[in-house]
Amino acid sequence: MSQIRLEQLRDQLATQEVQGFLVPRCDEYQNEYVPAADERLAWLTDFTGSAGLAMVTGKAAALFVDGRYTLQAADQIGEQQISQQSLTPADIAAWAIATLGEGDKLGYDPKLHTEPGLKLLRESCAKGGIELVALDSNPIDAIWQDRPATPSGLAVPHPLQYTGEESTSKRQRIGAGLAENRAGALLLPNPEVCAWLFNFRGNDIPHLPVALSMGILYADGSAALYLHKSAADAALRDHLGEGVTLLHDKQALFAHAKERGVKAVQCDPLLSNLWSLQQIEAQGMSVVRAADPVVLTKACKNPVELDGARTAHIRDGVAVCEFLADLPQHIDGNTFGEMQAVHLLRAKREATDGFSDDSFDSISGYGPNGAHCHYRVSEESSLTMEPKGIYLIDSGGQYPDGTTDVTRTLAMGEVPASAKEHFTRVLKGHIALGTLRFPEGTNGEHIDAFARKSLWDAGLDYAHGTGHGVGSFLSVHEGPQRIGKAASGVALREGMILSNEPGFYLTGEYGIRIENLVFVKKSERFEGFLEFEDLTLVPIDLSLVEPSLLTEQETEWLNNYHALVRDTLTPLVSDKTRAWLEHSTRAI
Repeated sequence: MSQIRLEQLRDQLATQEVQGFLVPRCDEYQNEYVPAADERLAWLTDFTGSAGLAMVTGKAAALFVDGRYTLQAADQIGEQQISQQSLTPADIAAWAIATLGEGDKLGYDPKLHTEPGLKLLRESCAKGGIELVALDSNPIDAIWQDRPATPSGLAVPHPLQYTGEESTSKRQRIGAGLAENRAGALLLPNPEVCAWLFNFRGNDIPHLPVALSMGILYADGSAALYLHKSAADAALRDHLGEGVTLLHDKQALFAHAKERGVKAVQCDPLLSNLWSLQQIEAQGMSVVRAADPVVLTKACKNPVELDGARTAHIRDGVAVCEFLADLPQHIDGNTFGEMQAVHLLRAKREATDGFSDDSFDSISGYGPNGAHCHYRVSEESSLTMEPKGIYLIDSGGQYPDGTTDVTRTLAMGEVPASAKEHFTRVLKGHIALGTLRFPEGTNGEHIDAFARKSLWDAGLDYAHGTGHGVGSFLSVHEGPQRIGKAASGVALREGMILSNEPGFYLTGEYGIRIENLVFVKKSERFEGFLEFEDLTLVPIDLSLVEPSLLTEQETEWLNNYHALVRDTLTPLVSDKTRAWLEHSTRAI
């Protein structure tokens, strides 16, 4: 089937007079999770990972993926005439130059790419005489006969009891800062920014509670907002108030700014698609390229949002503990597998007050599947679980008061001493990062090594980042904060929520990851310093811990953490889970 689609796409490229085309895994809002209507990469190649890019020319096709998805991509593209390549700008450019010739044109959909995202490719191709060309229409859309409709669900006001600040206050606060960049307006490029700024949520995107939207914010705090006509009912219009002009045509946003006399629009080039920049300039306005101030502001949670995160994590902790206590009785080595575990955990969360959706597709990896650090289980790949080996479950929930994300690694039976050593080294890194005290102005990359040192001491490492930002009933992967080897350039600030998730993966054997969500707070001991406080409340599997590898301080942390989990959750769980919880949080 994919070969037929490749040939159909090549016919479309000939019609549009280009010799190649880029197929990114994103939508026009640069969302991590996208509606089914925007899964063009999966439709074309069968690859379903959350990051990737395909390039198709008249004679060849390639799928570019990062280290998280090399195994998955190989499995999914199978025998198709698509080569697998590394997802780096240099490798993408090298393949394009090797495959296309001087005078050729490489087409792209300007709604699906950012300016920085194409910079190196554009420059490299130009040296080889290859021109990048923005197409007026996406050629895949012309051949995808049963393409799903773009969602247009209702946008629902998000109450002040969860947001902690009225939309009017947010808009005026953000708008007042535009003068610093001599801009009369700010492009609000995606649904997550709009959801936070206007205090509404929706259900248009899997796992991300937003309505498809974009907007323009003016310096006085008024705004123009694009939403599909069916997304805005009387309750939403009343919620938005007179200061917000609702529009149902994206192009009308830019005309509205022109009519308001705006001369310059501030845009974050990392978040804004190229089409939007083109529309601004087409109206005779200039583009001021600068970081989106909404992103950093929403990352620093206010006291109401932090209180909501605490309560959401308590309820979610109950659900996860009910799952963990129930899991062993299902493992018979015959019928219960990774997918059944996902369904069981989902059922526990669905019984929890306020549960809206999973915050991402659960990573449920038993044995060798757990060694794929971003494994996505399917009915075909699901392994039957037995009372032996190691199981990794990484999951989260969306609640109106907060977003959760927790990973636990479990011994399903006896495990080798080497697995206990690996697990304990991961735990030591988790504790080292979680107990860290650091000066204000410290970036995530400055502290990443603390989580890796125990593994490095044994010549081991892991290929993913150590921590990502998390939203408030928004994206489970929120910027700009992160903890990892790569430079973020972003200092950690009070109120930010991040994950703490070191890991280790032994190919063909098992995966290990321990993840809690934490938030940044002022140090109670030293002026000018920050520290973390745990939000996640789920026991860490003591049967995988090798106590002799822990220091006295690390053992004390583990016992204190488990006491907190036990004291908080015991009154809230079922009788059966209460006994499990008591045993799982025993002091060592």
